[in-house]
Amino acid sequence: MSIDISPEIKTRLAAKAHAEGMSVDAFLARLIDDREELMAIIERTEAHAAPLSQEDLQTKIERGFLESERDEVMDGDAFTAGLLRKMDEMEAKRRVG
Repeated sequence: MSIDISPEIKTRLAAKAHAEGMSVDAFLARLIDDREELMAIIERTEAHAAPLSQEDLQTKIERGFLESERDEVMDGDAFTAGLLRKMDEMEAKRRVG
């Protein structure tokens, strides 16, 4: 099978795979596996989460607004880095046990 990708994406893909010490094929397989696992986690979470009432939703919005007014917010990059770190830890635990 042949897949046409731009030279920029090809370069980025090869660099990411090399940085992980993996072949491009193995790196892509891991990306697909990670995405499928993430989607399964989201589906399980949504299945167990009760929908928010209008009042609960309004309360959460107000709390978030007040936190932002007090500058009690987390930088998006810091949040993403923390989330990815937690996901990596979960994956490592899953593979071990």
